[in-house]
Amino acid sequence: MVFKAFLVALVAFYGRIEQGWFGQQMIARPIWLCTLVGLLLGDLKQGIIIGGTLELIWAGVVQVGATPTEVVTGSTVACGLAILNNLSVAEAVTIAIPVGLLATVLNELNGTLVMMTWSPLANRAVEECDTKKIWWCGIGGELTRATLLATATFIAVSAGSVAVNAVIGAIPDKIRLGLSNASKILPAIGIAVLMQFSFDMKYVGFFILGFMLPTFLGFNSVACALAGVSAALIYYFLKPDTIEEDD
Repeated sequence: MVFKAFLVALVAFYGRIEQGWFGQQMIARPIWLCTLVGLLLGDLKQGIIIGGTLELIWAGVVQVGATPTEVVTGSTVACGLAILNNLSVAEAVTIAIPVGLLATVLNELNGTLVMMTWSPLANRAVEECDTKKIWWCGIGGELTRATLLATATFIAVSAGSVAVNAVIGAIPDKIRLGLSNASKILPAIGIAVLMQFSFDMKYVGFFILGFMLPTFLGFNSVACALAGVSAALIYYFLKPDTIEEDD
């Protein structure tokens, strides 16, 4: 268990170090991190399913700033605990959201640590015009945050095998059913938040088509994706050329 918790913590460290060291590479996303967790813990399929579900939720909620959730910690802890304890996807979601919210407290603590340690060093480096020291201060600040959150992930996963079962077992069936139903609604809310900012009436036909295919024709996700690619190709190659129309 300790070794598996260490592997999950490594994934959390890898996901959290992204922005400070490599820039925004979209590494710190649930769909990718949970896939890695599933691969390391021997259940790749479940990792992909959990990651995809959390991605739908946090694609809309986190990126537009509606809820200040620490996605990396929430995803890795929830996926690790779910796979190690044979929990359902709905139960993984109920773990991920509060864990992500609690991890934001650690982010605030990290901010304090950085202000006390790395910021004075960075200010001194700026006064000395020492670009190497400035660079290393940036590296060190992100290393502090990644280490802090990875440690929290390790503790949560290593201690959670018994604790999570005890907590979930103590939850009444009606409440668990309600949490399960809520977890199914959250992905739709995440998509709805995104649509508020990106929806355009010009593309409403594609939206209706995407709704009809699985609802009335029973298309699975792969078939819907291929239909979407086909629709995009048709739209791209057959749409009227605006320049020719103006002529």
